[in-house]
Amino acid sequence: MHRIASARNMYHNSLYGISLPSSNLLHSTNFSEIKCSFCQKNIFGAYNTEKYNHVRHQSTRTVSALKSLRKKVKHKSYKKYGELLQVGEKEMTETKVSISKLRASQLSKLAASPVSLGQLHQLTNNAKTETKSPGITQVDPELLQSVREKILKLSSPPVINEILLEDDKCALVYTNLTIPRLENKFKTKHDIDMVKASYYDFRKTTLYDQKLQDLRYAINEGLNQQFDINTSTKGIIGVENSSELQSLPKSPHAVFRELFIENQLDSYDQELMTHISNMQAQGLAYPVLDDFGDDAALHSEVIEGHEDMDFDPGDPGETPMVKSFKVQKAKEAQKRKKELRERRRAQQELNMKQDRKSLHRRGRQLALHSTLAAHLNVLCSLRMVHEGRKVLQYYRQRGSRVPDHPKVTDVKIYNTLLHGYASMGETENMKELLSFMSEDGIERSAQTYAAVFECIERSSVEDKNSVLESYRGQMEDKGIHLNDLMDKTNFLYDQREMVLQAIQRIQPDFEPQYTPPILDYNCALMERLKLTETEAREGLNSSPAEGVVSLEELIKMGKEQMDIEIKGEIEVQNIDIKDESSPTVKFCREKLKETEDRWRQVIKEAFVRNLGTLKSQSVASHTAITLYPYLKVLEVDQFVDLIMGELSKLVDGSETYSPTFKLLQRDLGTQVYHKYQIDQYRKNGALAKIERIYEKYCEWYVKRTAVDESGRAYNCRQAWQALLHRHRDGASLDMEEIQWPLETRQNVGKFLYNIIINDIKIDVNMFKSKAKERLLPAVYKVHRPWGRLVRLELKPHPVLARLWAGGARPGLRVRAALAPALAPPAPWLSHASRAHLLTPTPLVRMPLYVQNQWKRLEEAPPETLYPALDSLNQLGEVPWAINKRVLDIQLHVFRSGGNKKLDIPPPASSLNPQQFRLPGERDGADANSPANAFKRRIAINRARAEMHSLWCDALYKLSLANHFRDSRFWLAHNMDFRGRVYACPPHVSALGADAARALLVFARARPLGARGLRWLRLHALALSGRAKRSTLQERLELAEKLTDKMLDSADHPLDGEGWWMESEEPWQTLACCIEIANAIRSPNPEEYMCAFPVHQDGSCNGLQHYAALGGDAAGAAAVNLAAAARPQDVYSAVAALVEEARVRDAAGGLTAARVLEGFVRRKVIKQTVMTTVYGVTRFGARLQIAKQLKDIDEFPKEHVWTCSQYLTTKTFDSLREMFTSTKLIQDWFTDCAKVISGVCGESVEWVTPLGLPVVQPYHRRAPPAAALRAPLDLHMRPCTMKQRNAFPPNFIHSLDSSHMMLTGLHCQARGITFVSVHDCFWTHPDTVDTMNEICREQFVALHSQPILDDLSEYLVKRYSYDYSELQDSAPGAANKRRVNNLLKKVPSKGDFDLKSVLKSVYFFS
Repeated sequence: MHRIASARNMYHNSLYGISLPSSNLLHSTNFSEIKCSFCQKNIFGAYNTEKYNHVRHQSTRTVSALKSLRKKVKHKSYKKYGELLQVGEKEMTETKVSISKLRASQLSKLAASPVSLGQLHQLTNNAKTETKSPGITQVDPELLQSVREKILKLSSPPVINEILLEDDKCALVYTNLTIPRLENKFKTKHDIDMVKASYYDFRKTTLYDQKLQDLRYAINEGLNQQFDINTSTKGIIGVENSSELQSLPKSPHAVFRELFIENQLDSYDQELMTHISNMQAQGLAYPVLDDFGDDAALHSEVIEGHEDMDFDPGDPGETPMVKSFKVQKAKEAQKRKKELRERRRAQQELNMKQDRKSLHRRGRQLALHSTLAAHLNVLCSLRMVHEGRKVLQYYRQRGSRVPDHPKVTDVKIYNTLLHGYASMGETENMKELLSFMSEDGIERSAQTYAAVFECIERSSVEDKNSVLESYRGQMEDKGIHLNDLMDKTNFLYDQREMVLQAIQRIQPDFEPQYTPPILDYNCALMERLKLTETEAREGLNSSPAEGVVSLEELIKMGKEQMDIEIKGEIEVQNIDIKDESSPTVKFCREKLKETEDRWRQVIKEAFVRNLGTLKSQSVASHTAITLYPYLKVLEVDQFVDLIMGELSKLVDGSETYSPTFKLLQRDLGTQVYHKYQIDQYRKNGALAKIERIYEKYCEWYVKRTAVDESGRAYNCRQAWQALLHRHRDGASLDMEEIQWPLETRQNVGKFLYNIIINDIKIDVNMFKSKAKERLLPAVYKVHRPWGRLVRLELKPHPVLARLWAGGARPGLRVRAALAPALAPPAPWLSHASRAHLLTPTPLVRMPLYVQNQWKRLEEAPPETLYPALDSLNQLGEVPWAINKRVLDIQLHVFRSGGNKKLDIPPPASSLNPQQFRLPGERDGADANSPANAFKRRIAINRARAEMHSLWCDALYKLSLANHFRDSRFWLAHNMDFRGRVYACPPHVSALGADAARALLVFARARPLGARGLRWLRLHALALSGRAKRSTLQERLELAEKLTDKMLDSADHPLDGEGWWMESEEPWQTLACCIEIANAIRSPNPEEYMCAFPVHQDGSCNGLQHYAALGGDAAGAAAVNLAAAARPQDVYSAVAALVEEARVRDAAGGLTAARVLEGFVRRKVIKQTVMTTVYGVTRFGARLQIAKQLKDIDEFPKEHVWTCSQYLTTKTFDSLREMFTSTKLIQDWFTDCAKVISGVCGESVEWVTPLGLPVVQPYHRRAPPAAALRAPLDLHMRPCTMKQRNAFPPNFIHSLDSSHMMLTGLHCQARGITFVSVHDCFWTHPDTVDTMNEICREQFVALHSQPILDDLSEYLVKRYSYDYSELQDSAPGAANKRRVNNLLKKVPSKGDFDLKSVLKSVYFFS
């Protein structure tokens, strides 16, 4: 889009050093021929046309461009006016018009017009006013007469073909303004055609109009090769002086060639987008954006595709100067390419497991079921069951009438309606639904008959026993027994009691027998942790919160946490609040309170009004599913609170960035859904039961008493399952959540955001004491550049932002799901449960537009997910506390202005523009050039925005930490699709940066023991980044020598020697120094109670897994899998191999090898070696190495690119030499993913060694509208390139997550505190040795499994083709045979002894 923007400016100013004339039409026009005084004054005045057009495209408001240069010097806050020429029936006047008086259509035409602003006038019939305002002057009666005779006079109309633009030196541009009197003048078709022809002739004879339309099409379609870009220098119609044509430096074609073909697009695009970004940052509007403001594609997050431009290129004879682009030919070429692409895809479809139609049909089917289930659930909750029946009947009939329309085949949809009718006891409607199920061939389930029994029990049927007996006979014919109605179904409200009463009517002695849950594992790697291994599970008898909190305190904290989740957010003290008693703060807070009180009333009235309108539209609508019920699920006041909270979020946001409008709408709709869920828990009895079960769980968590008769030691999942089994009465807590579809959430948010944009106003004169009240929208839309796209965002009015900042609110609002929990999280039981008590939390962090992973989780047996779930539960049950000493120091640094070196960001106000320098900028004349000044201004704005963003991030983290400084808290965890775990709260967690990690300590302290102080010292040295290649004994000796510096750091952190500040991880080093000082100064260091976590990091963990998979002896030794006296450094080893190859090549006379002498360093190739395991390409590796070479001052910069190419090749060769089997495995992974996605047309799937199913979520992009209606992976093919590039690193990530989970579960069974940050394991200092032992044992156990063979077996079972499809006569038989052969071709392994890992000291250290 920005290229179109530049193309429109092509003849308006000097664009990046290319001098261009502003208007060929004006250059061809003599001054004496222009009769309009307005045009004379502005076109040939003191400022030339080029400057005016330049200003026009830089102006805040396009209409005011002509006078902006003069006004900017005098008045910085001047009002913007445009000059309009008004042509009436009797006179013509020149009028000043404020920008606020112009409509959007007028501004759009003004921005899109290719002519000078001096030629833009408005046709109107306003009569002459008696009293002239000072801004109105009488002008040119002769021109008025000529215009009227030519256009308004009805007598002797001119011939259409004779109308020429040069007869009219002022263009008449029509707007959407009503012209009642003139309408009578144009009654006849001939007169209307005459006016249209005059306008179209003007369009044809304007050079830019034709050129820009062609350019726009060419740019959008990328048809650079299709056009003749030679220059032609013939005349134009209406231009008599050909000498003026010769002054043109370049034709449009030549300019097009120079801008888009010959020049490097990257630098051009970057410079232009930087220019637009700077204008947007200053609140300026880039004119061309107005044209695209109403484009539907703009409102999507990513814009793809191009619009086809259909236009008449005009008669070539009229414009002989410009060779017209061959647009028709280009369109035909594009059409042929598209057809060829479609034929190629159709050929590929023959090989795929599922044809495209079936894929789309499945997607539409599932989308219908999810939408219908959600809608009927909402209707039943609102007691609108009859409306739900109408909706179901509508889709049943539509499915029977329209062959391609999906059918309603999900029994859960019918069960929802059946329970709705059962709650009212309406047996006739129940029978009707059962007949519908019989007609559609839908098999009834136990849940169906449970609803039937409930309905009969609530009904007024006289002979209930006989009716129940008849349905009992139908059940038994289908293999469903009475006990199944209680055991295999879910209930809400009092449904369980009703069904039990109905059953006891026909079987009085019936007592339900509930099947006990499956508690144990079904995984070979978990054999030692099964329930029968009582000795191995002894550690489960001790609570991780032992000595931390009492039972009464925990129950109280649990109730507080539940109240927070019901409310949905917490308010924490803002640590940056200034003087609250100042008059300005008091004034702003009073005004803000008044404004908010008025807003609440306005929002309530607007919601009721709009909801009434929506209800009327829903009644008249032909659509079965409407939005109206979703806006009735909450009280009006709850919607008002949500909208007010959303306003606070918008005002608190960044000045330069906000989420896209669609994301904001979707998020607000999701908040409504979460409120609705909690409201339903309260109504259906689930909330009361959660409170009861959680109280029992807290008792077990603290005391670890037996929860059942077995007396076995349970983990938290098993304890919760046992408690649920013992309390089966009342509502079911394992009820499947019916999610609202994405499109529904979007529309709910859109409805509410319409109120925010249209109804919420702010008095922009509130800071002016004597000014009248003037209400304007408090929030408005802006288009911001985002890469090569433009995104629609929202921005608060500057007055609102000023009021909000001036009010200095003492509290910051944080959503409950993003804050640490005050009580232990509820354990994960299945894929459908949640980590928090009430707040929905997904088990797997997946995009909303993919569903295949959830399908695999649903299909997997529950016990196969237990290892992954228990690992998340183990991490979530660890209590934490805040390191107060470190927090106070960080607060002091933050409030003192921050410190970049210590990663405490300073405020944006501290940026000094005078000292700001661009990278590579030198002193001299060029430093003050306009180009450098412009670039410097852009860089300053960008730096200021980045500083503010970092400052806000630190503000939230420190404010949250300060809020929990005296509390114990817990961090719930979930995982990504590969199994890597993450803490749900992002601000206070172990996954943060150095400053955030230093704030955390374990809530439970343990004695240091005999070796605890030793590990603290080693840990402090490791955090400082020193002695990485030294032995542990050498590190310990160095740490003891540095004890004085550590103590000084602890005693005088900010005014001492500052040894800790030189560390790689300064804040964690400081925290460790403080802990060492406390331990040393305690009476007995071995008895010192320490809660500080010590870390153990893997040595290039990805390559460790590859070396173990492939059995590479050399590679295993390089990454410390093999036992060695000293730690090995794989980066230095690879650098040594590269240096050997360089020496040989240099001796052979290779230039690059000679230049690199002395520059093959560890740092140069480290990033490439590190990212090899994650699938870095050669091009990406070349960029990495080139960046490192550029940072070396002594390296000759002219050889950077050639030498980076050489080093990339040698680095990959050295890795292949060192990790032979590793590269073979990586290539096999890539090839398998390529054929699975490209030939089979499926996403790559596998199952981790712990039983977690994994599906890669990379698919081709769908159109924005289609992406909302159905999950992307249910109707789109996978993206082959992403699938093959991502499979190797994702598989390795799934292995390192499995190793982490095994280590954590075995540590839990031994009673050891364990926390992980991917391949960095944390524990107490006294248990480091035990954790290291477990870590090595589980790595050996993991890789002792036939991982590659199991993967091949799974892939063959999942993707291989049947023998009948491999015959030569079958379509695509060769590709199918290739798939079958490749999936079975497991790479061979080396001879590395895996058990040597057990003796490797530096495997994790």
